[in-house]
Amino acid sequence: MSAAAPDLQRAPSLAEQIYQRLRFQARAGAFEPGERLVESNLATQLAVSRSPVREALSRLTADGLLEMRSGGFYVAMPTPRDMAEIFEMRRLLEPTAARQVAREKSAELVVELTAAFDRTRAANEGGDFATFTDANYSFRALWVARVANRRLRETILRFDDQAGFVRRTTLIRADARIEVIALLQDFITAFKTGDEDIATKATNAFIDGAERHYRDVAHSFS
Repeated sequence: MSAAAPDLQRAPSLAEQIYQRLRFQARAGAFEPGERLVESNLATQLAVSRSPVREALSRLTADGLLEMRSGGFYVAMPTPRDMAEIFEMRRLLEPTAARQVAREKSAELVVELTAAFDRTRAANEGGDFATFTDANYSFRALWVARVANRRLRETILRFDDQAGFVRRTTLIRADARIEVIALLQDFITAFKTGDEDIATKATNAFIDGAERHYRDVAHSFS
């Protein structure tokens, strides 16, 4: 019997790379709700042709991150009901995920999270909001990537797609940023010591804070 042929490995296409970059930026809150993403501008910024940019934007539209209006691509904005359901699902999913990660006590993860935390804190102290939102989401992406249950991990990330604009509109508040920084420290402690209870409390506090700040500014979305 002949040996099984190895799986083919292909490098990500240019359109895939652009898609992943824009998706990360959207999750991090890099775009304004309702903002138009112009193909030609993105192509110039990325030094690529418009074709892979258009393909990436079309995929993001299929994901629900963007919507087509008047022949253009615009950042979609979830309704208040959408957000209430997302917060409910986060409460069901994320504490379990954080407990799984804490159980691993990964020293490598702690090093990566500490670097992301330092970047987040420095950005806040320097008044660099764009870097703050990027570093804050990088912190989250690092620990979520360590969730052992693949389906749980992918489900959490799917809800991230609709929550990017909430990060952008709530983290502009100084009190929200200070609260986030304190909770990031709690996450690091939980993952370093393997304390699942601290991981659970930090996760619930993070979600509660996000929803509270969202409600405080929700009137500006209407």
